[in-house]
Amino acid sequence: MPGCNEAKCLCPNKDCKNHGKCCKCVNYHRDERGNLPMCLRPLLEKKQKDS
Repeated sequence: MPGCNEAKCLCPNKDCKNHGKCCKCVNYHRDERGNLPMCLRPLLEKKQKDS
């Protein structure tokens, strides 16, 4: 079901071609950008803060 996460997508970049397509978004950021998508950054920050 393409775009099934669109309604729950937390990313503020609504114009992104991967908005609402979590697997594509995560893969793009991990493989091509070497970072995390915006929706996962708060989790990383919390983990770093707690350690």
